[in-house]
Amino acid sequence: MEQKSNVQYRAEKEYKNSREKFFLLLREIISNSIHAVLIRQNKETNFIPQLDLNITFDENQCKIELRDNGEGFTEKNRLYFEELDKKNLEKEQFNFHPLGQGRLAIVYFTDSSEYETVYKDKDGTYQKRTIPYPNTSDGLFNFDEFVEEMPEIKDTYTTYTKLTAYLNKQNTLGRAKTFFYKYPNSKAFKQWFIETFFPFIVTNEQLVVNIIFNGEDVTVKKGNIESETERKPFEINLAEGNKSFMLWLIKKGTQMHGENPVTCFARNLKADLSNGKLSYSIDNNDGYLLYLTSEYFDEYVDTKGEKIEIPIDDILKINKKISEILDIEFSSIIENNQKETKRNLKNFKKKYPSLETFIEDSNIIDDKKIVNEKDIVQSAIDEKSRIEKKFWNQIDREFENEEDKLFSDSEECYKLLNSSLHIYVKHRESVLKRLHMLIQKFDEDGNDKSELESSVHELFIKRGTTLSDSSNINHLHNLWILDDKFTTFSNDFKVKSTKSGQPLSDVYIWADDPEKTKQILILELKSTTNAHNAGNTKEGMIAQVKRYAHDFYKHPHKTLNWTVNTEQVQYTGIILARKSDIDKELTSNSFSGGYKPIPFLANSYYFEDNFSKDDNPRNKMDIRIELYSFEDIYELASNRNDVFFKLLKKEFDIE
Repeated sequence: MEQKSNVQYRAEKEYKNSREKFFLLLREIISNSIHAVLIRQNKETNFIPQLDLNITFDENQCKIELRDNGEGFTEKNRLYFEELDKKNLEKEQFNFHPLGQGRLAIVYFTDSSEYETVYKDKDGTYQKRTIPYPNTSDGLFNFDEFVEEMPEIKDTYTTYTKLTAYLNKQNTLGRAKTFFYKYPNSKAFKQWFIETFFPFIVTNEQLVVNIIFNGEDVTVKKGNIESETERKPFEINLAEGNKSFMLWLIKKGTQMHGENPVTCFARNLKADLSNGKLSYSIDNNDGYLLYLTSEYFDEYVDTKGEKIEIPIDDILKINKKISEILDIEFSSIIENNQKETKRNLKNFKKKYPSLETFIEDSNIIDDKKIVNEKDIVQSAIDEKSRIEKKFWNQIDREFENEEDKLFSDSEECYKLLNSSLHIYVKHRESVLKRLHMLIQKFDEDGNDKSELESSVHELFIKRGTTLSDSSNINHLHNLWILDDKFTTFSNDFKVKSTKSGQPLSDVYIWADDPEKTKQILILELKSTTNAHNAGNTKEGMIAQVKRYAHDFYKHPHKTLNWTVNTEQVQYTGIILARKSDIDKELTSNSFSGGYKPIPFLANSYYFEDNFSKDDNPRNKMDIRIELYSFEDIYELASNRNDVFFKLLKKEFDIE
């Protein structure tokens, strides 16, 4: 007979790392009661195995009463209660795999317990005993210390064992409260009961468990779940040889979404895999719980029945087999999910072209669950982040090894550049939309609208800005609308945007490369709705540009802070105006004629003109003047942007 102090030490050692696992107490006492009734059922015909579980708890106490109609503490059975680690041979025959240690949970998790039992003695007479557990004396449990008594009349024709456990101290009651916080009502507790003892329930037709949970009655039996349960037996060759498994599909009221766990059972009780987990990924409106049972698990579960110790390779093989079985079972669901995923992928590509390159279509479409747009975006962002981190870690390195040399030419680097260009081209598209809004003749109400020159100016380039370095933080402009050669600037290719009210043209662009011809471009931006001096007899738009050219010719340093021989400068003037204003300019009395249409544009013109150097009308300087309509420039820039998009999407070859 074990000593009480030794038992308490064993209990502390066994459960000290399981302080928050109050469920282990319920699992141990309930499984022992189930064992008892199933053993009796095997011996008697017309016997209905039954458990009655009554749980009451409040802020001050938790009381658990569990009664089973097993054989009670017969002379044979009582031997296993007087000593630990003594295996019950009858349980062994039923593959219950007893270790003789389950009662340690009662010692550890309760404050006081009591067994009440009615059994038949060796003469077949019904006897009753009531025993505290563990014994208040030094011994663990000694039947001889407790006098047999005659059972009450109502108990004369049945045997049973009833365990009553109390939890009222801070630690023990606190553990119970933590558990019941997760399962606060009879419905939730019933679900936990089924999940925990599922193999016992589903394989025993007659077993009935009546539960009273804080006054609420529920019943658990095979009939409750059998009609909504499917079995999928399979075998698989593992490290220990060929093993048999049973996969159970139990209908539940909620959907299956994403990764769905496969719950394992060992010795008919729920247990976790130590080295991994089993799961199946799918979205299914008809939800199922997935359970897996096998004697293979029974062989490798720990003493608490909590952890199954099998190799990771076996876990992977089992999971693969489960996936194969369920892929067939849910084939129509998977097909519909993949159709939905394809629609989401199509929408993703349309909305986020800069992220498309970071997604492998097959990886998305082949998924068995519905991959929503949000998940696709996140996956693309994660992949882009990984590549971008690699880019910054390697791009500026000296070529230390072959990998660094090849990264700038790699597919990953191409993806990053493609994404950046997509964003830039999309930015251009939004700028062009703003230009189109400025060009529109009427407002939303259909009334004539008037756009100020300053609105157009600010769209192309911020007023008062001088750009001489493309890395400058102020290098934010949209002069590319005019031509992509006006995208980046340098120390010998500059641009100046004048302030409002200055006696200067709107924008000057000049090239001062010592190896090339000096050039200056005078850009005059007119209102997109009505230029103030189009066709003006005193000074039209063309005459205005010529005057600005003359002023620069005479005072280059004053105009642009540029010391240059203006005789050696090539002059160009560009006027951006509405096509109606260009027509007005070219048909006015002040126009000298000679302007020719620019090829492939509808309302734009050019002429090799000149301006006066001084008061002598014979002293002329050549200047090429081009008049572009906003309509033409918008269409040209939009077409160019569309081509960029198609190139990035590889919609046509550039050969």
